Amino acid sequence: TGVNAFVDHVGPFCKSGHILGLRIDERHLNTFGKAQGGVLMTMVDFAIGEAIRDSHEKPRDEIAAATVSLTTDFLGSVGDGDWVTAHTNVERLGGTLAFVDCSLRANSKEVVRGRAVFAVMDR
Repeated sequence: TGVNAFVDHVGPFCKSGHILGLRIDERHLNTFGKAQGGVLMTMVDFAIGEAIRDSHEKPRDEIAAATVSLTTDFLGSVGDGDWVTAHTNVERLGGTLAFVDCSLRANSKEVVRGRAVFAVMDR
């Protein structure tokens, strides 16, 4: 996506419409051969920010979204080569706050569920 060095390092994330995807590879794995939780949390965080900018009435480049609170529940594991997709639902987008749910799915199963509150600002 070319957003910033950290996201580029963790990714690369692929975006098709409102769905964000990531192919898990060796650098994403922990010592047990599963995707590191921090990688998946980063994906949730990034997907939610993207969903807010996609849903806002202003152009994407005029909106900044910053994490206020992020809760994640790990429901399953993700292995090397798995394709993970992020599915978001912007529940409420107000003038200064957004409330968003995110589900990460791999192998037809929900593996992470996230919920966040983001601050929404003009750039």
